Order: sequence, then structure tokens, then C-alpha cells
Amino acid sequence: MASDVLLVGSLPFDTVEEAFTAAAQHIGDHVPGLPDGEVGPRKIWVGFLPLMVYSQNPALLKPETFAPPRQPERRGSRQFFPSPPLWRVKPGAEPDLGGVGYGPIALESYQVFRRLRDAGAIPEHVRFQVTFPGTSSAVDFFFEPGDWPVMRRAYHAGVHRAIEMLLEQVPAEDLQIQFDVCFEMIDLAGGDAHVIEHWPQRTLDDKIAYHAGQLDELWRGIPEEALLGYHWCYGTWGGWPMIAMADLELCVRISNEAARRTQRRLDYLHMPVIRQPDDSFFAPLAHLDVGDTYVYLGLVHHTDGVAGFRERARRARRYLPRFGISSVCGYGRVPPEELPHILAVHRECAAELP
Repeated sequence: MASDVLLVGSLPFDTVEEAFTAAAQHIGDHVPGLPDGEVGPRKIWVGFLPLMVYSQNPALLKPETFAPPRQPERRGSRQFFPSPPLWRVKPGAEPDLGGVGYGPIALESYQVFRRLRDAGAIPEHVRFQVTFPGTSSAVDFFFEPGDWPVMRRAYHAGVHRAIEMLLEQVPAEDLQIQFDVCFEMIDLAGGDAHVIEHWPQRTLDDKIAYHAGQLDELWRGIPEEALLGYHWCYGTWGGWPMIAMADLELCVRISNEAARRTQRRLDYLHMPVIRQPDDSFFAPLAHLDVGDTYVYLGLVHHTDGVAGFRERARRARRYLPRFGISSVCGYGRVPPEELPHILAVHRECAAELP
């Protein structure tokens, strides 16, 4: 991984062409790949799944109180998350999720990406970035715990089918595949506490063992010619971070699990960084054991520009001499008119890297 800036995923546009064009124009020469902005119903992230995928599946029982998710008001860093209306699997059913909705959408987006790249609007070296949610975020958050095993199998099969669909039409060397792991990180950030209402109470070590289990499965079927990465996400649903982030210990622990469990090259990992960290925030990086996997640190907070970035980067280098940079999360919920400034800050911060 030679590119020094990662765009995590979502961008505040209505069409994939707008997202690709704006990102390429401002930061295309710094990134390994460009996401399609997660436009349309994917703006509500995993809320897309019950709205567009689970609701269409005859093997699933819709909650009586089901309604499309809405972006909540900002609440600051919370410690407890109420359950959404929960879905069920029909008795004895083995749901087939197809390409979990993401596969067909990605194929449509790739046609736009390829057209723009062929026209020179996207640099030739840039890949097409496709993002899937982590398993607990996609499944456990929406289903009764008794249905988790069957739905987790169905989700993994659906992700693998989506990757197969992509590879039928997209050259592997054009692909950058990323998994966004969010509700898992929120659960971990609660330590031993009970964080998500319908999830069982576990110790932190038990939570790590459970959520790391998905890392045995998600990478399967991704060829070596494609890039693979993970975004450890603290979310923007109601304001970032969705739960207080003490330091990078949890990101380091789950990164080490990812490196150990992924039986192919793991190209990159992304870890968010709070706006005003002290040295102790970065100290867990001394225990990072991921080999040659490239690390992107979410050091870019556009509200304090290069000056704030410079101080965060100085502290980070004490524990990790070489890294790429990014924001803490995606930008799907910022006003579109702010994006040129935000991406300009990314360019200015990238110029500070050695």
C-alpha cells in the first residue's frame, strides 16, 4: 500500500457519479481506491439491509413495528443503545440473501467508475472501492439472538456471492474491498458493560472472541490481486463517536486478530483518532502485530486543519513511525458544499507526511 490517504466510504451526494467525480478531483492522486459514496438508501448504512434486503426475503419475518431508520439527533457519546425492532427467521428456513444487495449495486457503480476512469476523470492507478458491513453490524443488531447462527451463515454466504458477482465482471486488480466493523466496536468500547439492549452481557475478552470470529470468514473468496482492508468504526449515527473512545487498545487488539485470522494478504487497517489525544491514546500501537499491513490513522479532523493534524501525527509517530491518514469515518452526513474544503484539508495534511 503506497497511497497515503484513505477515503473511508460515504460521501454526501445523490449519485455515484457526483461522488466519484468530486473525490477524484480533489484527492484522486493520493488514494488507493474510490468509494461510490454509499448514496441512495445506503446513506443509512446498515439500515439499508432491513429496508431493501431483509424486507424482500420470504424466509424472514418482519417486525410489527418496522419502519425505515431515521438519523437521530446528536446525543454525544452514549453508553447504552436500545434495540431496533427485531426480525425473525421463519422456523426451519435457511435464508438466501443473494448478494446482500451490495453486489448488484456495486456492479452498477463500477460501470460509472470505469467510464469516468476511461475518460481520464479518475486516475488510472485508482481502484474501485467496495464496502460491506461487519457481520454483527449487519445481522446481530437486527435479529433475535436465537436466529444469529443461521443469519450469520446466510450473511457470510451473501457476501461471498457478492464478491463472486463482482469478479465475474470486474478485474480483481481493479478492486479494493473493505469491511466496516461498527456495532462490534461499540460493543467492545463498553468493556464488560451491557451496551446493546438485546445483545447478551459478556466480558470484554468474550466480546473480542465473539466478534473476531467473523474475521475467519469475511475475507474468503477475495483474490490476492484485490486489496483487502478493515475500518474499525465508532460511527456517526447521532454524532461521532457513538460511544466514548478511550484509546487505540481495542483497535490494536482487533487488528491483531484480523492479521492472525486472515489467510491471505491483509493490505490495510483503519483506526479512528479522537480530536485531542494525548500520548497514552496512541501507546497501544506499541503492541500492534500485523506484519506488513499498512495502517491508516484517522488523524484528519477538518475543523482544526493542518495544525491539529500536525500535533496528532507527532504523537502517533512515537509509537508507529509510518502510517497513512484519513478521517475518523465517512462524510455521508456532512453538507455537500463542505466537501471541497474537507478534501483540501486531506491534501494539505498528506503534504505533511514524510
